[in-house]
Amino acid sequence: MTTETQIFNAVWSVIRRRILDRGVSATELCDNVIRRLGRLHRVEGRLRAGDTVLDQDNTLLPLLARATSLGITLYHGNRRIASTSALGVGKPGEIGGYADAELVDVVLRKREIFKGSLKRNGLVYLVTARPLYPTTSPDETAPIGMIEAFQSEQSFYESLVAAARIGVEQRTAAQEEAADGMEGVIHFLDDVARRLQLLALNGNIIAAQAGEYGRAFRVVCRELGTLADRAKSTVTDVRKLMQTMGLEPGEGHGEEFGRARGSGAAGTSEGDPPLSV
Repeated sequence: MTTETQIFNAVWSVIRRRILDRGVSATELCDNVIRRLGRLHRVEGRLRAGDTVLDQDNTLLPLLARATSLGITLYHGNRRIASTSALGVGKPGEIGGYADAELVDVVLRKREIFKGSLKRNGLVYLVTARPLYPTTSPDETAPIGMIEAFQSEQSFYESLVAAARIGVEQRTAAQEEAADGMEGVIHFLDDVARRLQLLALNGNIIAAQAGEYGRAFRVVCRELGTLADRAKSTVTDVRKLMQTMGLEPGEGHGEEFGRARGSGAAGTSEGDPPLSV
């Protein structure tokens, strides 16, 4: 039997894989954008792409982070020289800090793309990183640094919770609107049922007074009474449906129907026009 935990783990596995795949695309995009700025080279210990200084960049990386909805970090060797985040991604890395040992081993030494989870400051991050080469021919030179895309698992969970909360609030507002509309229907059906019943009662009185000539009219009044009962039954069905949907009608709807049915001859409720046949 599948448990809720198993379902959650299966869904999270799919989401995690898609975030990492998105990270691969984000780092590739960042690599292409950096290369369009010009040749990668070091000047006085700082990394440049053409004439653009990449150390502590606050223009290019923020644009890429917003475009990809992932945090982007740039390394010169194994030292972090620029890092930026996006909404719901997590905190960027500290400038001047050093890369995780796993990144250094996979990306700088093995020259492969890293895809996996890393723990930083007590939080788990989904990280994708690729080598950054000074030329377009990786086989000729060693990596000059790394490009990393990251997503905090906790921040992602919080984003999901916030989105779910907004969805619940929107559904609640829609349910309240639907409840108002359903209550209007109940009011109308109550009024129809009550008026039909009063017409039937008045008609029966007049038919009785007409004696033999009122026999056919009594058949009509009987049908009016049947319609009144059906209308009352419909009101009951609508109320049950509202309760099933979690839409509770207001108190007191339709109480006058019961009073009308047991009130005797041709009485009308206060405020209604007189009924005559």
